[in-house]
Parts: sequence; C-alpha cells; structure tokens
Amino acid sequence: MKSGDSVLPQARLHEELALLAAYLLSSGRGLLEEPADYGAYRCTDAARRVLGLLERTGGHHPGLHAVRRRLDEVMFAPMGGDVDMAEILDGLCGQMVDALREPASDKG
Repeated sequence: MKSGDSVLPQARLHEELALLAAYLLSSGRGLLEEPADYGAYRCTDAARRVLGLLERTGGHHPGLHAVRRRLDEVMFAPMGGDVDMAEILDGLCGQMVDALREPASDKG
C-alpha cells in the first residue's frame, strides 16, 4: 500500500468475494458448453481478480503486483491472434512461485 491508499471496507470485500464466487460458478457452468480455450481465460481472469482484491485489502507485494499487471495486459488484449497462452501462463506461474518465496513488503 502507498500512503494515501485506502483499504477496501469489510462490507465491500464481502461483496467482491461473493461476486468472485458467482463468477467462478457461472464460469464452471459455461465451460461445459464453451470452446476449451475459454477455460484458460476464465481462470486467468479469476487469478487477476483475486490479486486485485489482495491489493485493495492492504496486501501489497511487488512480485504479486507485477503478476496482476501482466494479467491485466493479457485480459484486456483482444482474444485469439498469435497469443501463446501456454507460454504466458507458464511464465506467470513462475513469477507467482518467485513472488510467494519472497516476503511481502509494505513498500509500493
């Protein structure tokens, strides 16, 4: 967290978590009929949302912030094209491992 940033209020956190659960449930249902590639995008978006919640509740970690920023880039880019999701996700998984091995920091 940076000075001046506010922490997400408890009621808003509960709402965000409920919305995330609804998203995951509806995604699970949709995956039964959607093209297989959508699953990777849905899981990627869920990870992005969780990392965003973590940041907004005061859990700043530079490594996890970098992963979330990259997830934003992936999710807000047009689907399809020459995107190698396997390569992107492999890299992001490695970044997550590295970030989780490092202690969290209050510096932003």
